[in-house]
Amino acid sequence: MREDRERHAWATQSQEIAGLREELAREHERLLALQDIGAASGSILNIDELLSLVVTRITRVMECDRTTIYLLDEEGKDLVARVAEGEQRHEIRLPVGAGLAGWVARSGQLQNIADVYDDHRFDPAWDQRTGYRTRSMLCVPMKNRLGRPLGVIQCLNKRHGAFTIEDEAMLSALAAQAAVTIENGRFFVQTIQKNMELLETKQQLERRVQELDVLVEIAHVSASARSLDQLLEGVLGRAVRAIDAEAGSILLAEDGGHLRFRCAIGGAPQAIARVQIPVGTGICGWVAQNRQPKVVNDVSADTRHRADVAASVGYRPRSVLAVPLSWTEPDGTDGIGALELLNKHAGRGPFTEDDVRLATLIASNVSSAISLARARERTEREERLATIGQLLSGVLHDLKTPMAVIAGYTRELTLTEEPPLRERFAQTILKQVDLINAMTRETIAFARGDRSVWLRKVYLKQFFEEVLDQLRRELEPKGVEIELVLEDKGVARLDQHKIQRAVHNLARNAAEAIGPPQGRRRGGKVTLRVARRAGTADGLPEAIVIECIDDGPGIPEEIRERVFESFITHGKASGTGLGLAVVKKVADDHGGAVEVESVPGRTVFRLVLPQIEASAAELEKEG
Repeated sequence: MREDRERHAWATQSQEIAGLREELAREHERLLALQDIGAASGSILNIDELLSLVVTRITRVMECDRTTIYLLDEEGKDLVARVAEGEQRHEIRLPVGAGLAGWVARSGQLQNIADVYDDHRFDPAWDQRTGYRTRSMLCVPMKNRLGRPLGVIQCLNKRHGAFTIEDEAMLSALAAQAAVTIENGRFFVQTIQKNMELLETKQQLERRVQELDVLVEIAHVSASARSLDQLLEGVLGRAVRAIDAEAGSILLAEDGGHLRFRCAIGGAPQAIARVQIPVGTGICGWVAQNRQPKVVNDVSADTRHRADVAASVGYRPRSVLAVPLSWTEPDGTDGIGALELLNKHAGRGPFTEDDVRLATLIASNVSSAISLARARERTEREERLATIGQLLSGVLHDLKTPMAVIAGYTRELTLTEEPPLRERFAQTILKQVDLINAMTRETIAFARGDRSVWLRKVYLKQFFEEVLDQLRRELEPKGVEIELVLEDKGVARLDQHKIQRAVHNLARNAAEAIGPPQGRRRGGKVTLRVARRAGTADGLPEAIVIECIDDGPGIPEEIRERVFESFITHGKASGTGLGLAVVKKVADDHGGAVEVESVPGRTVFRLVLPQIEASAAELEKEG
């Protein structure tokens, strides 16, 4: 009897120990599930993998057939679920409020249903579609750390009996942990996405900055280039650096339908400059004709590639990026060409779409720059022709003085037999011929773009006495007295032919303003005053000051500020309006200035000519 009681007690104790062990295993499994779910938030980046792990752990701990996690979409109107069905995963969408899961999501209340078919909220459509038979269900809400709905967790069909109160508590704890894990996973994924977006934005900004830098450089080159070739060379160098190419060239269409290499980097630029290809041939010819960019990363596989041209210039490309150039010529015709870039630097890969976009942007600005350069060249030619015409008018205007002097002395030469006088008259005539020759040389130099002056040592006394003698012969027959006040009789460095021309123009302008004597009114007076202005401590240089003073009626105020412009004249029957413009040009060429002061009865034109110290070579040339 005693033995039976002991065996019964031992069996009871063994069962209790087994039950405790089983309960301990379940608690250990639940603890591991909580740990796994918590650890997943820091180790799994993919949200689908994270949900799969959570579903698997909850199904094991809750000892049910399957688990479904419903998450609210971004708008908060639908639940999006991942359903475990063996090895398959299906995504379904359920409106909030529909079915038991939708009711829990809207109400935020836990639901433990022993027989779902007895509950009107249950929708059997999914069972009918899949053939699965749902019996019991435990559904709990998931909320984020702020208490806002995140979704629901739904467990189906407890394997042994119904879901218990302990199951409710456990699933609520797992739901809370899962909510934190899911929210952290979402936040981490969003952070990664934002970082990727920021990195892409940073790269785009860097490309935009690079593009802007290139465009600023091109604009600077376009503004500072003195010729089209200089413009193209500057732009090509910047394009090659921006695209990271080894070489490049720019081709422009010439008359006759050929593309000529206007500039090149790489190979033999001098040989390239002599090469022409028909429009439509070669990769660049095709690009220019069709006005479409083209990338060929293996030229050996492209039949358009002109291997003969590459061989003739000593550069064999592996890859080519070519973009079209197009502009409007000043005469309204269309100009075409191509910007060609060759061979990405070693290890930098092939030409990309970004390279094409940047090259196209550069080509667009180059085309505009070419159009402006062509228009500027045409305008400069027209302006030069117009200026040459004005200069010729001025020369013809100023030829009157030496021609008048030559005519006068020639008559004197025929009337005298005295050798000394004849010699002096002949020398004067020869000097006037030299003056005419100087005017001719000046016109030719200007047409060639040479604006230099020929500074030589000039003895002021001798120079101005000769000028006075010439002017007296011209002005006194007109009733105008001329006087020379020579306050400095030293030496100056001047272009004597230009200064002689300027002084003649000033004196003639004064005489024409005074006009001939009429009735009782006597003729006027012109005074030439020559002085030297000392240099100053503040940097004002030494200068020769030539003043032409007349006692005429003065310059009207309305034209006083414009008297040095071409074709401005007032009150002169035979005036051309070029004399004072020539004087200003002479002053500018000498680095000096011309000033005017005028009131009725007194007008002063003041020509200021700085005296720059001559170089040793110039002094030696002057003797």
